[in-house]
Amino acid sequence: MNGDKDSNWIDELRLQFNSLFSNTILVETTDKKRNEELCQKKPKIMNIKGAKRKENWIYLDGWEGFYYWKKNDKGELEQKQFKNGSVSKYGINEALPTVSDELYKGNRILVVSNIFKSNDHFNNAIRGWSNSDTLRDRDTKIVIFADDRSMFPPEVWTHMKIIKPPKSTWKEREKTIRFQQDELNPTTKIGDKKITDVVRLTAGMNLDQLESAVIKSIIIENEIKLSVLSKEKNELFAKNPVIDLIDQPKFGFEGVGGYQSLKNRIRDDVILPLRHPEFAKRYCMKSPRGILLYGPPGTGKTLLVKSMAKELNMSILLLRPENILGKYVGESEKSMRKVFEIAEAMVPCIVFIDELDRFSKRSGGDNVSSHVERELFSMLLEKLGDENREWFFAGATNNIDAIDPALRRTGRIDSVAPVPFPDEEARMEIFKIHTTVKRKLPLKNDIDIERIVKETYMWSGSDIEQLVIRTSRDVMKSDIKDKKHDLKIGMDDFLRILNTFNIPVDKNEGLQSNVKDKVMEYTNDKRLMHVFEHAQDSHVSKSKTEKAKNITKGLGKKKTIWDDKNE
Repeated sequence: MNGDKDSNWIDELRLQFNSLFSNTILVETTDKKRNEELCQKKPKIMNIKGAKRKENWIYLDGWEGFYYWKKNDKGELEQKQFKNGSVSKYGINEALPTVSDELYKGNRILVVSNIFKSNDHFNNAIRGWSNSDTLRDRDTKIVIFADDRSMFPPEVWTHMKIIKPPKSTWKEREKTIRFQQDELNPTTKIGDKKITDVVRLTAGMNLDQLESAVIKSIIIENEIKLSVLSKEKNELFAKNPVIDLIDQPKFGFEGVGGYQSLKNRIRDDVILPLRHPEFAKRYCMKSPRGILLYGPPGTGKTLLVKSMAKELNMSILLLRPENILGKYVGESEKSMRKVFEIAEAMVPCIVFIDELDRFSKRSGGDNVSSHVERELFSMLLEKLGDENREWFFAGATNNIDAIDPALRRTGRIDSVAPVPFPDEEARMEIFKIHTTVKRKLPLKNDIDIERIVKETYMWSGSDIEQLVIRTSRDVMKSDIKDKKHDLKIGMDDFLRILNTFNIPVDKNEGLQSNVKDKVMEYTNDKRLMHVFEHAQDSHVSKSKTEKAKNITKGLGKKKTIWDDKNE
């Protein structure tokens, strides 16, 4: 999943010119470097019979008008304007008759660029050139660079072949990074490992965006710095409303408390084969393509996906159904295709859909909204089943019964894993992580972690995090009020805030039992039952009074959070 295939869009362009009825190709890209690449390489794309003839390249630019390049007396190329080829207040319309005259001379390749808004004059000219038998017979070709085909009416671009170059390949990004480093900062050497990290981080950026980000980093920091490139990339994707780019967490699985059996399964089934594709190939295994996590709300499904991305050093693209659905006909399908384009450009990456059950229902009503949702689901199914898909898919749901069986088919999603409520050991780790790892809280030495673990029976990981946050906030208010600036959080503070929670223990026990019952039905893997070995605490749910008695009875020496500080 390195996305290191060579860019061969120019070869495709040459092939299409020599095999199609149309003499016009629309190159759909926002990257001006692709235009420069074509003009610099000037490949032999003419289909000339008999004696060789010279290819004459001419250019129609929305900013610079109609021109060509010619060598001067010194052998240097100079840009020469055609007569009546300049841009006026009417745009390029006045130059179109001159362009047509030049095209009908034959053996011409016209490159059109920087046309951000078409008009009737231009559309009629393109339609006429595309359908001209005379231009085809005279080996005249037209290449149009445009951000999106929708800028032209369908009756115009349906007569063209449309080519979409990749945003950037692994090799192209590496070449660009090394070139800019050598040009702007030749005295500083950059190691292969850092090059690999930069190339991986900048997946999804086109070559023009990459070059700008690298130059900015070298100017500001005097080096290529990952933090600068990451910020630039995030700003680019923040402008795209259909998908969110999630920052990688600081921690991998070490930031997920408990769930050791589940983490081991994800490591074995997903992370190891993706990290070592050469071994997977040796044993005739395909790379994992998807995982579905199911369980009650707040148990850490999203956190597990983020941590998995950190372990794999992959970007996470969060797909929200509400961002996809549009109010106009065809808008939702267009947004969905845009998501797939971004994912393919970002390889290696993880496309993540939270609350997947909202998205994956094939059945529905007969209204327009239901029809659109079914269409989007069909598009998702088709893409997940695509043999050439290189990005990894992750889904999370609280209601696995609502997931269409077609989505869970092997080849679309390889692994289904339950995420139950955390057991005693997990709750202890979660509490430690939120008080001493993710947050460095000022704690007293009287924290009785075993009592907190007992009191939080059938709490989710997010509930425990909220306990820590609300306790910290409460002590902070007291510190601000008293202006002591030295208060620490003690056991009494945690117990006081703990009593403000109303956790539905009986309801959560029912949810836990339901998650366990679904294991064999949806995973067909007995090994996943190990996830529940310690998920049921040693004691059963009792009344509040009985539980309070058991907590204070027979505890002996209290175990504080500091007893395990060297673990």
